[in-house]
Amino acid sequence: MAASTVAAVLIAGLSFSGRAALINVRFFPDNYNRYLVELEAPAGVTIFETSETLKAMAGRILAWGPGKTTSVEGFAGLMTDEDHAQHFSHNIGYLAVDLPPLNERRFDDYPANDPMVWLDSVRSQLQPPEGWRLRVRPQQEGPSTGRDVSVRIVGADTQAVEGLAKRMETFLSKNARLKEHLVDLRDDRGYRNRVYRYRVKQNLAREHGISPVEVGRLTAGVIHGRLVGEFRNQDEQIDLRLKVAGVKEPADAGRIPLIDHPVGPLTLDELNDTLTFQEHGSLNRFNGYRAVTFGANLRAGSHLSPAAVVHHVQQYYEDIRADFPGATLDFSGEYADTRRSFTSLAYAFILALLLIYLILATQFQSYLQPMIILSSVLFSFIGIVLGIFVTRSVFTINSFIAMVGVTGIVVNDALILVTFINERYRAGLPRTEACLDACRTRLRPILLTTLTTTLAFLPMALGIPEPSLVWGAMATVFVAGLCSATFLTLFIVPLAWDLLTPDSATRAL
Repeated sequence: MAASTVAAVLIAGLSFSGRAALINVRFFPDNYNRYLVELEAPAGVTIFETSETLKAMAGRILAWGPGKTTSVEGFAGLMTDEDHAQHFSHNIGYLAVDLPPLNERRFDDYPANDPMVWLDSVRSQLQPPEGWRLRVRPQQEGPSTGRDVSVRIVGADTQAVEGLAKRMETFLSKNARLKEHLVDLRDDRGYRNRVYRYRVKQNLAREHGISPVEVGRLTAGVIHGRLVGEFRNQDEQIDLRLKVAGVKEPADAGRIPLIDHPVGPLTLDELNDTLTFQEHGSLNRFNGYRAVTFGANLRAGSHLSPAAVVHHVQQYYEDIRADFPGATLDFSGEYADTRRSFTSLAYAFILALLLIYLILATQFQSYLQPMIILSSVLFSFIGIVLGIFVTRSVFTINSFIAMVGVTGIVVNDALILVTFINERYRAGLPRTEACLDACRTRLRPILLTTLTTTLAFLPMALGIPEPSLVWGAMATVFVAGLCSATFLTLFIVPLAWDLLTPDSATRAL
């Protein structure tokens, strides 16, 4: 009994703190019915190329057959991330793929039909063109919880933030303990764009009697065209621009003459220094400080939880934090949601146990007997933790709610047993005979309560007729918690009553 209790407490403590991934803790799982295939092309790729690549990829997805795909929608030039923020660029796009109903799915792991395992197969089968980046992620139903793991680097020193962000990106993508478990790693600095920057050669411009401002105006006119008027078509106002023929991108404008000169015309490239580079699409701040956020999801079947990943990141940060004094880490995503929810539910659960204790203390006029009855909650906790650990199921928000339901049932069983022991003892039976008679008399009602509830939840726990990540985890908690608590209650509660209840206290009731 003591060994089981210590084992259960250690497993739960290490798992919820993230120090060991003994239990997969995910408060907000989902049975996914749609997934997204996101494409990011190199900077400079046109929207038409992006669209054609998405079209070809959609054809490959549809060719897999009706057991794996219902429909595919494609969108070029925009993308929506996990936080429902939209991004626009010519070199991005995504496919929204609807999965068949549960009873019609025929994934590679049929009959399990695990959608997350199928997404791993999709990643391996869809090969984007060279230089393109592919991400496959499930679309969550209901409110967004962000990515499984979200690490925010924030600080007043911009260089320190960028330096720490670079180190963290390398750690998350290359660390041996994490790289096989994380997928779709990216930051929130947007998609890279190719930038042409023209810097006017001021001395050369003045030598030819033209101001640098005029050179800049001429350069902008060649590249973007010059506004020459407006045209109104019903309620729509259209700008009229005069553009140089043949200029499709800035690189084509370099040989176009801007100034006529007796020696020869001066071209755009001769009057400007041209800088070509790539830069991030967005820069973000958090509470007024520069911030870079990295997000990633856990691969299907990973034994790591978001808390375990955060623990590894915190350990690494402690080793390098002295190198970046102007930056620090902040965690969000599912990890932060899980911690907030767990803390709130834990406080509510403790408060409920205190209220139950007060009611029982008033009823029994004793401080010890309510503790004996509430020990059945510990018995159920042992079964729940060991049951989830052995079956390798997921601990979810529904699992915590099921714990509350199990608590009510097992407390009721222990209450009935202790009440009957008190009645038999007050009737004059010796202590041992009172305990044995109460167990014989109340055995059938207690077992029937456990048996009927367990049999009701057993098909759901076994995944019959179809497995459910959300409801299967809840059913596992009911079955494991009730079975262990019932078995231990019938043996431990009478023994605890005999050891802890004074003779005079019980006779006086």
